[in-house]
Amino acid sequence: MKRLQLATLLDWAGEPGLQGRKRLQKVVYLLQRAGCPFDCQYVLHHYGPYSRDVADVCDEMVAADLVEEQRDLTSVGAQYTYRLPACTQGLLSSARGEDALAQFKTLAEELIAKDIWQLELGATVALFYEREEDWDAALQKACEFKSVGAGDLASEEALELAKKVVSRALS
Repeated sequence: MKRLQLATLLDWAGEPGLQGRKRLQKVVYLLQRAGCPFDCQYVLHHYGPYSRDVADVCDEMVAADLVEEQRDLTSVGAQYTYRLPACTQGLLSSARGEDALAQFKTLAEELIAKDIWQLELGATVALFYEREEDWDAALQKACEFKSVGAGDLASEEALELAKKVVSRALS
């Protein structure tokens, strides 16, 4: 993942920013599965697909003051929100040219707005589909991994999300 790509994604998140490291990981993974050229390596983690590439680029940009990281303490730990400061928005505007990411803006906005559990489960289903190439097997394995019933409404919604994302890459 390149800095310009992360800046573009955070720009699409708008003023409220992108809430949560987990959300950032899942949105990037699902966009990549849809064909977005992020080129991140992912492994299966407790919370679903995880990329050190995404974490490193985000950390680098925070350290360079190109991304604002707001840390709020909650009852379950720290919650992070990522936003672009004005200086990075200016740099992003001047760097615009042929933008290979532009076609993914609407999908990115939809994913950013999704419930975090749906993103987590949907990304996990998509990851197992990448390995299995069978939707039923992918759903079953993802649900076993996440300890949730395959027939639950959340599982069905996650499957539909994963199918929508993967089918976009195939079209």
